[in-house]
Amino acid sequence: MSQVSPDSLFKNFQTAFPDLPSHTVVEVGLSGGLDSVVLLHLLHRMREFRHFDLRAVHVHHGLSTNADSWAKFCQDYCQRLNVALRVCRVNVEKQGKGLEAAARTARYQVFSDGLKKIIVLAHHRNDQIETFMLSAVRGGGLRGMAAMPVWRDLNEDIQIWRPLLAFSRQELAEYAQQWGLSFVEDESNEDSGYLRNWMRNQALPQWQQRIPNFEQQICANVRLLQEDLQLLDELIESEYQRISPNGILSISPWRQCTPLLRRRLLWYFLRKQTESLPSYHSIADFTRVLETADQAQLNLPDGELVAYRNQLFVCQESEFQKLPWCNGREVRGRLKDILLENGFVLLPFKGGLSEDELEKPAVLRNVVKGDVIYSGERGKSVEKLLQECHIVPLVRKYWPIVLSMGNKCLAVVNLRVGSDVQIGEGYLPVHEKLAKYIAKDKVVDSKFSNY
Repeated sequence: MSQVSPDSLFKNFQTAFPDLPSHTVVEVGLSGGLDSVVLLHLLHRMREFRHFDLRAVHVHHGLSTNADSWAKFCQDYCQRLNVALRVCRVNVEKQGKGLEAAARTARYQVFSDGLKKIIVLAHHRNDQIETFMLSAVRGGGLRGMAAMPVWRDLNEDIQIWRPLLAFSRQELAEYAQQWGLSFVEDESNEDSGYLRNWMRNQALPQWQQRIPNFEQQICANVRLLQEDLQLLDELIESEYQRISPNGILSISPWRQCTPLLRRRLLWYFLRKQTESLPSYHSIADFTRVLETADQAQLNLPDGELVAYRNQLFVCQESEFQKLPWCNGREVRGRLKDILLENGFVLLPFKGGLSEDELEKPAVLRNVVKGDVIYSGERGKSVEKLLQECHIVPLVRKYWPIVLSMGNKCLAVVNLRVGSDVQIGEGYLPVHEKLAKYIAKDKVVDSKFSNY
């Protein structure tokens, strides 16, 4: 029996609605199923009371013969509600994952499009219970059994919001019936070959029949676990700030922590740096190595975790592969233009490039063997310079340099300008994202000294 009438459901939704800044972009993950159809309808109604930019996104996985008709349904529904919709087709690549996990990864890649916004997902109370139970049988630990929070950060620009966790699927179904909302049915939801479907369709109904107040008890547990997890995160964050005040994990103070805290801090550091986390056992093994070794590496799903000069660095290959000046590619044009158009800034710098030099045509590419920059009256190997400036070894082959059209090295980005072209008060090309790979307290002076 429903605990909340369809009318009360909207009132409760409205009461819990957050105080969003005006014109915040709110994008609903719209599959076309019951849950997301109701969610979009609720938010559509909320536009009468709050000012926000409502949009929707449909991820076309291409896994069902009905995928095209689902996309068409979403387009028609959004058109009726006057909501902008983007339909994104993805290729679901398993890469060692199950089909569900691979499809989820593809969806979240669509969500992470770089726009500052809130992604709203339609998970409800039944989904929360399923997540708790599945995590329990899979050994998910505290973080897994804390299930889904109402809010979480997807990245620096995007938040995920799940406003329906307080409502059951039955309550959503009654709301849809009241408003005459149609929706699509995913035939795969009936396939008990998927563990979540078996849990939903067979296991949980038996638990609910056998144990009074089963759902309420599980949800109470989830709330307590989320509080415990929040407290643990706050304590770990405090300790993390103590040993890494600038976001750089220093190994020496890390070694002074207890063994369990060392593992937790290492995991916390990785979670801040990448979504592609290694297994718990891999982190534990790396922790034991790092307790005594000055240099160590751990393979990540997308790169390496590197211990170098008393610091830890996450080097993600995909991050560098996308750089326009890497892997044999060159960027050519007026020097100031090619720098500013590719994410560089020009910092005032003693011994930097002149305004005249910045107006000339130039080339931007990664360093290769044999590159030389003038230091005093002699040439110096750029590779040697990168080593002396303590650039993380794995990153050196991607480091950008600036050359004249005559192939003379004018500058090594973030580090130095050639002595044969520098002036007293000039400019140094700086790429802020590369600064984190310099294992040295002070590389250059003036405004760039904190890099």
